[in-house]
Amino acid sequence: MRLVEATDQDNEKLLHYFSQSQFPGSITLRMRRMFNFFNQYRTQSDDFVTYMLLNDKDEIEAMASIVFREAWIEGQKEIVGYATDLRVSSSRRAVLTWSQHFLPVIEMARQKRNCRYIFTAVAASQRQAYNAFIRPRSIRRRMPRYYLFRRFQLMSLHGLWPFHEMPLTSVTVRKAEESDFNKLSDFIVEQSKSRPLHYFEDKNAFIATLERWRDLYTENFLIAEDKQGSVVGCVAPWSPQQIQKVYAVRYGDTAQNLKDILTFGSWFGVSHTLPRTEGELKVRHLTHLYARNPDVMYALMYNAYKQSAKDETLVYPHFEGDLMTLAPKGFISASQNFGLYCILSPTDPLPDFLKPKFMAPPIEFEPAFL
Repeated sequence: MRLVEATDQDNEKLLHYFSQSQFPGSITLRMRRMFNFFNQYRTQSDDFVTYMLLNDKDEIEAMASIVFREAWIEGQKEIVGYATDLRVSSSRRAVLTWSQHFLPVIEMARQKRNCRYIFTAVAASQRQAYNAFIRPRSIRRRMPRYYLFRRFQLMSLHGLWPFHEMPLTSVTVRKAEESDFNKLSDFIVEQSKSRPLHYFEDKNAFIATLERWRDLYTENFLIAEDKQGSVVGCVAPWSPQQIQKVYAVRYGDTAQNLKDILTFGSWFGVSHTLPRTEGELKVRHLTHLYARNPDVMYALMYNAYKQSAKDETLVYPHFEGDLMTLAPKGFISASQNFGLYCILSPTDPLPDFLKPKFMAPPIEFEPAFL
C-alpha cells in the first residue's frame, strides 16, 4: 500500500469512496459529497490537503483531510489544522498501514505551515476510530497522541411539545437586512473574541469567512434585538445541500422509536418528520449562534424552527458546561456525544489550554463541517 496526496484529478475516485462509507450511531448515516469533493474545504480555507491510502489496484483503502486556517487560542494567534473525513476500510491491513502513515503525514503538514495544533472530532459511536487511534497505547510506539480538548453534544431539534412556552415579547427576532451588517458583525466579533478558541478577532476576519461560505449571506441571519434596538443574539440557519447530502441508512431501536413519535406528532403539527430508510436527512445547521442570555437563545431557536421546512432537522453544538446551549425544555430534541481532540506528536509538550478546567466557556466550532 502507498500513501498519496489527492488532487482535483482524484475527484471522482474520492466521491465514490466517500459515498460508500457509513457513519455509525443511533441513526447510521451515509454522506454524499456534491459535484466537487473539495468544496467543503474551500468554504473554510484555501489551505487544505487530502491523503489517500491506495492498494495495489489503485483503490482507496483509507483517506483523511486536514484543513488549515488562522485562529486565536487563549489570545495567541496560531495556524491550526482540523482533521476531518477520516475513512478507513475495515481490513486489518488498512487500519495498521494507515496508523503507521498518519504520524509522518501530520508532522510534515505541521512543519510546512508552522502549525502546532491539529484538532479533530470523534463521535462516541465511532468505536473503530477510538480503537485505532485514541485508546491508551505504549508510549514507546511512534503514534500520534489524542488529547481530549472538549466534550460536546450534537443537538438536534425535531419539534415543539404542546403547551410550550412562548419567547419573551421583550425580545424581537427578525431577518437581517444589508443595513444591519455593521452591527451584526460587531456583535459576532464581540461574542467570538471571548471564547478560548475562535476565528473572528476583528470584523475583517468575519467578512472573509462570510465571503467564502457558500449560500450564506447577511439576509440569511436572524437577529434578536432588545427594546432599544441593540443586537442581543443572532443565528444563521444554513443548509449544506449544495455541498453535501446526508442519508439515513439504518435506524437503531431508539432512533426508530423517535422516528415513529415524530411521524405521529407531525399529524398534529407538533413535530418534523425523519426520512424513511435510505431517504435524505435534511439538516439545517444553526451556525453563528450567539446570545446574551438563555431567553434570547430560546427566542432564536424558536424562530429558526418556525421558519424551517416540515422535513428539516435543526442541528447545533452544545459544549459540556455551557448552560446557555442546553436544549430548551419546550423542544423535542435528541443528542449525540462527541469528543474534540487535539492531535500531538509523542515529543510535543502538553499545552496549558488542554489541561482540565471547570465550567470553561465554549469554543468556536461549526458542526456543519464535521
